[in-house]
Amino acid sequence: MSALAAPQPVMMQDTGWQTQHHLSSGSANNNLMAAPLLLHIETSSPVCSVALSLGSSLLSLKETTEHANHAAMLIVMIEQVLQEAKYDAKMLDAIVLSAGPGSYTGLRIGTATAKGMCYALNKPLIAVDSLQALANGMRANVGERKCIYCPTIDARRNEIYYGLYSHNVDIIRPPVNHILAPGFLSDMQGDEKILIGGSGATKCRQFVSVHRPEFDEITTPSAKWMIQWGDRMFASAAFTDPIYFEPHYIKPAFVTSAKKIL
Repeated sequence: MSALAAPQPVMMQDTGWQTQHHLSSGSANNNLMAAPLLLHIETSSPVCSVALSLGSSLLSLKETTEHANHAAMLIVMIEQVLQEAKYDAKMLDAIVLSAGPGSYTGLRIGTATAKGMCYALNKPLIAVDSLQALANGMRANVGERKCIYCPTIDARRNEIYYGLYSHNVDIIRPPVNHILAPGFLSDMQGDEKILIGGSGATKCRQFVSVHRPEFDEITTPSAKWMIQWGDRMFASAAFTDPIYFEPHYIKPAFVTSAKKIL
């Protein structure tokens, strides 16, 4: 199975982007450390989620499950997290976007908003794998157990998007579109438990072939799961050029033809 092309990192000194590190309390020695102020946008699923973080700390989070209202609610939620934490958008260091796979419409709404903010504020864009962020949430919710995480996203009919991630949430198998059939994950027969989660987990139950799989049907996509990766990618200047960025749709959008009116 072919891997998704990773976002092309752009070194900060070559961009001219305006970034400013903010001071946050450091470790036990009370040293002050520079921490980026990041806005995280997650619209790859029916959950529309926005988070503001300073370094690895969550400052504010707003979420809604009204899928049809992503376009109407996203800007409002961005304004709310900034106001709640008492920051101005100009103070942001970067915009972190859930890059897919997921809902075609949701990804386009999130991408258009993130790109618009990057252009208007002259800030860099950080693209995060939606499934890797979800795996991070699964890890947080189950107590960082040593297992393989298999986050899934429902992709209509018997299809899902899924990836496999280690207990440290490193990529084992990059995101793919998969048509479910008996024998799902039959090639994963090691000793480590496999935890299957996300919106496609229920679909997988009758097809999975690993020994005693476990299921997480509680964890949902959230911008707060992106904070770890956004902070890490900002530190390494792993930015994506917003001019050329496109979401990781993996497969074409599902489009229905209009019925002919007689």
